[in-house]
Amino acid sequence: MNTEIFEKIKEKCQKKKVQSLCNKLIKKCSFESGTDCENLCHLSYWLYIYGEDELAMECILLTHDVPFKKPYVVWIFIHAMWGLEIRILRSCGEEEHADLIAKQIDTQLLTPTKLIPTEEGRVKHEEKRRLRFTYEGAIRKEEIENHVSEGNKIRANAWRLVALLGMIGDTETGLYPLLNEARTEIEEKILEYISELALVK
Repeated sequence: MNTEIFEKIKEKCQKKKVQSLCNKLIKKCSFESGTDCENLCHLSYWLYIYGEDELAMECILLTHDVPFKKPYVVWIFIHAMWGLEIRILRSCGEEEHADLIAKQIDTQLLTPTKLIPTEEGRVKHEEKRRLRFTYEGAIRKEEIENHVSEGNKIRANAWRLVALLGMIGDTETGLYPLLNEARTEIEEKILEYISELALVK
């Protein structure tokens, strides 16, 4: 992969989190690696947190030509990035484009697998899986509060970022019924966590 984008991001955003992730991705960025995709996903979210929407989108666009296949450890992060893309597109009034991406995620999640080889079986599995996504689970309150009580701000912020990946990545797709019902509360938490993380230098 051409690493010029990460060099450009390093020049434009001097935040330590961004610099560190860019350095890792300059060394290695493979869409066959869950770790590399996690780093790219975290980079796009940190850029969004710091108000660098255009740079975040440049990172996300790198994933658009990746052929859909397992392992899911790669796609969980790509889908989280696409959820962020949906959010950014909606903020720009590009509802139709955002809806197309949500539809693409839905189609991929409903694709039969070796374990669930039929379309009907995959639909039933997904319906059950999606109902497990709740507001309480998405906000990661317990994990964050545990680290806050211990005075471990770094770990608390790490969990805030994990929570954002779910709150934005999943909720923005509109595919999760219980998250849809809690959109107002989730949006409040998203803004709260972004405010906290934006303070990280």
